[in-house]
Amino acid sequence: MGAEVIPGSAGSEVFRSDRYFKVWQYTVGHRRLLLRSSRDMPPETRIDIHFGNVGLMVLRPYYEGLVIRRADDEECMKVALDYGLEVLPGRLHVLGDGLRSFVVSGPPQWHEDEGRMDDPSWFGRMKGTH
Repeated sequence: MGAEVIPGSAGSEVFRSDRYFKVWQYTVGHRRLLLRSSRDMPPETRIDIHFGNVGLMVLRPYYEGLVIRRADDEECMKVALDYGLEVLPGRLHVLGDGLRSFVVSGPPQWHEDEGRMDDPSWFGRMKGTH
């Protein structure tokens, strides 16, 4: 299984994959974040996950398997209080369990293709990167 998008409401999963993902790129100018599962191990595809309009991120450098879910109201309130910013509904995306890793951004998007490790993402080149 490569990846799947799971529709739903607050607290529900929107993405799940058992693959290895790395924090690949971040650009300050447009506040874009890219996580990548490269094709250096089977299967022979890569998956890019793009977050746009990033307001805050607390990330690990890599994930052995990745689940992204929409935060519930309580989690949104906690992040807003802990970090002193407004967290609008649908903008807090939790990576894994609890609030140890998350991104405050627009909705995550993903794309799977056969691109090589250094090929530009389907989401386009990120200004300030190669």
